[in-house]
Amino acid sequence: MEIDSKKIIKILNKNFGFKIVETPFGEAVEMNAREAFIYSSVTGAGYLDNPIYPFTPKGLVKLFYNAFDYKFVSGFFDNGVLKNTPRKLIEAKPFLGTGTKFIVPIDFNSEVDLTKKLQEIYSNIDNPTDYVIQRVETSKKGNGLEPFVEYLAAEYFRKKGYIVENQVPLAHSLGSPDFAGYGLSDYLEKINSSNFLSSTGFHIIELSMISSFGHEVSASSCDEGGDFIVGEAKTSTTQMAKQIDKYLKTGLFSKGFEMHPSKPKSTRENLGLIRLNSDLMIEVKNPIGVISEGDIYSRKDYKIWLENYIKFYLIGNLSNDELGMYYKKTTGLNLNGPEDLVSFISQLKIEKLLSEITPK
Repeated sequence: MEIDSKKIIKILNKNFGFKIVETPFGEAVEMNAREAFIYSSVTGAGYLDNPIYPFTPKGLVKLFYNAFDYKFVSGFFDNGVLKNTPRKLIEAKPFLGTGTKFIVPIDFNSEVDLTKKLQEIYSNIDNPTDYVIQRVETSKKGNGLEPFVEYLAAEYFRKKGYIVENQVPLAHSLGSPDFAGYGLSDYLEKINSSNFLSSTGFHIIELSMISSFGHEVSASSCDEGGDFIVGEAKTSTTQMAKQIDKYLKTGLFSKGFEMHPSKPKSTRENLGLIRLNSDLMIEVKNPIGVISEGDIYSRKDYKIWLENYIKFYLIGNLSNDELGMYYKKTTGLNLNGPEDLVSFISQLKIEKLLSEITPK
């Protein structure tokens, strides 16, 4: 099954309840600013602030190259200084944080055709930044929609109570998993005790969105507490098992999932499958058995690293001035460079950090 623009609209409506509306582009899906920011960050769909290069925060809100390490990717931080946090992105582009947004999937064969279509509509509509353009490249096998499949998996498990992420930092030799979910109920309880995020789970980037998008609260918990799950997404091929095996051999994940919109069954019974059924509903088949902890990495150490990872995203709710003042108040010293920041975050309690955050 090829996912085209019409199917995307139906998938988002049927699985997550997003409303279908008419726009100058035709049918679109309506989201609030918060959900649209998450969608754009995961899929790369772009806000129509520019018909040639619509803006997306995808890739800008990443932290580290590898797990168990604290070497910053140039993005969220720049040499230890907060740079592309949601708060700072909204200061530069206020449209990201306000109003209703419309996810508009557009089928196209060439970049020239797409740009022409966007320029035509851009010049004839009010508030073009309310529209988030989901590219559907019909010239590519699978329509270039692997990030959309990542979003579907993340949303599904987010609503099951997992902390979820796509393009996960792991190790250069292993690559980056397209999806991971963490059943960290103890961390969820700490974060939700402040009523900042929904206890039904959240995207890791939501930790940095509290001061700029506010918070949402509901009442549920993780279905599978303690599970660490991983997935690989494909749309142009069904060959995923070999890559997933690399992730599972680390011993960090208890379950591995192939992620493909129409693959009928998993390659092996010890691999799960995330797919769409004939009604375009997400269907998840769990693997038979779980993976025991391996010899390469310690799942216990990974959990400790993940706690620090969480705290780095929470820091994104502060401005650089606020971070500097908080560091000085806590240590009595001035913050000088990434080494100071890493040492500080490693020793900081999540509860202590949460008390410094002011939600919108």
